[in-house]
Amino acid sequence: MRRVYLAGPPFADEYRKRAAALVAAAGLEAVDPMRRDFRGGTVGHETEIVEGDLADIDSCEVVLAAFTTPDEGTAMEAWYAHSRGIPVVGYTGGSPAHPWAVYVTRSLHAQLEDAVAALV
Repeated sequence: MRRVYLAGPPFADEYRKRAAALVAAAGLEAVDPMRRDFRGGTVGHETEIVEGDLADIDSCEVVLAAFTTPDEGTAMEAWYAHSRGIPVVGYTGGSPAHPWAVYVTRSLHAQLEDAVAALV
């Protein structure tokens, strides 16, 4: 089964829930890094967080990145995947796309359903 890494801001719970359901409905497996939830307790766990995210990205065939609000982690995850040759599909929620988001993505979509359809 094709694995999809869900990149997005740490407090984007609604995005993660909707994306995971849509990804599963498309016959794909969602990999959500927030299963290792360090919100409110990241200090002292930076290496564990980043290395876990990198390993998760490396285990996936594609990345779904929520570029709905500026987030350093999402940007770094998308850049890492892009640099490794792993396709990145972006979801903007209608927000204007940043030039870096355009650069690292295979495609950008205002609607999450369209972004998930582009994963297949």
